[in-house]
Amino acid sequence: MQEDSSDSNGEGGALTANEYASNTTKRQVYLEFSEFSPAQIRKIEDIFNQYDANKDGYLCRNELKRMMIKRRVPWTENSLSQLIDDVDKDKDGKLTFRETLEYCQRALAKQEKVDFNKVGIKGVRDFFEAKAKYFK
Repeated sequence: MQEDSSDSNGEGGALTANEYASNTTKRQVYLEFSEFSPAQIRKIEDIFNQYDANKDGYLCRNELKRMMIKRRVPWTENSLSQLIDDVDKDKDGKLTFRETLEYCQRALAKQEKVDFNKVGIKGVRDFFEAKAKYFK
């Protein structure tokens, strides 16, 4: 069996350094946040990218406001400040995709219960994996 060596743009040849780094980073994210399926991570990433208006890889305060309004999430200036303070690990005033995933991971771990009938065995497993990571 021959290994497919085509790059992401389908032109063939080896992956560029950026393509390799991007693929490696995605694999690392999938492993680190294993309580989420790759499809769930892609969905979170799609939402993140949708609201990253200037495509700089961050969600700034104004982009977060737009997201809250569009998604009809109740918010106040204080709650938005609190969210940024809680999620922004490097304290630069904006959120990275990784910080956003960590927030989702903590939110899953903080849930009190999970309904097996709604999420199935994988959802229950993911729930307990998130709790285990959160309480390490």
